Amino acid sequence: MTKNLLNLLLLTILLVSTSCKKELKSMMELEVDYKVVELEYGFDNYMKNLFNKSEQIVIKQRNLVVIKVEKNGFTEIEGQIIHDSLIINELKKFIIPSPQNETMPITIEKEFKHSGKVDVNKNIIVLGIYDKELNYEKYREIRNKIYIAFNQVRNEFALAKFNQSTQEIIDSDKESDNEKWMEINKIFPIRYTETVKEK
Repeated sequence: MTKNLLNLLLLTILLVSTSCKKELKSMMELEVDYKVVELEYGFDNYMKNLFNKSEQIVIKQRNLVVIKVEKNGFTEIEGQIIHDSLIINELKKFIIPSPQNETMPITIEKEFKHSGKVDVNKNIIVLGIYDKELNYEKYREIRNKIYIAFNQVRNEFALAKFNQSTQEIIDSDKESDNEKWMEINKIFPIRYTETVKEK
C-alpha cells in the first residue's frame, strides 16, 4: 500500500468517526418525552392535499382533542374515562361541528359547490397519547376506532347531503362525485397525530 493511499484511508476513517460523533451528539440533543408518529394520515391527503408551506396551522386548546390510553387499556377522551364501546360515538361529538357549543372545537362557515354552506371545524387535531407499555392489540383497536369515527361522520354527511354513501362516491367515475369526495375531505379532514408516552 502506497503512503498516499494509506494517508487517504486514515483521513477517511477520521472524517467518518468525527461525523458519527456529531450525529450521535445531535440525536442525543433531540431526545424528548413524546415522539410524533403520524399526522394527516390518508392516501388522499398524500396525493391531493397541497398546502402552502408558509401557512401555519394555529391550534387552539378547544381544537385539540386528546385521547389518552393507559397501559391497562383505560381510555380517556378530554379527561373523561370512556368505555371501549363508547369511544367512536364520543369522538364523533368532537368531529361533527357544533358552533353553538363553546366547549367543542371552534367552527367556521364555508361554502362549497356541491355541499353548499356548511359549518366546519377550524384546524381540529385529534392527539392520541399511548402508554409505552400498552399491548399492541389494544393500541391497534383504539387507533382503528379513531379512524372509524372519522369515516362514520363522513359517511353520515354524504348520505344526508347527497343521498349517497362515501363508498358510492369513491367508486363513481363521475367528475361531480370526485368533487363531492374532495369537499367531504375538506369538511372533515383526518388530522390525527399520536405520541408514545415515555415516562
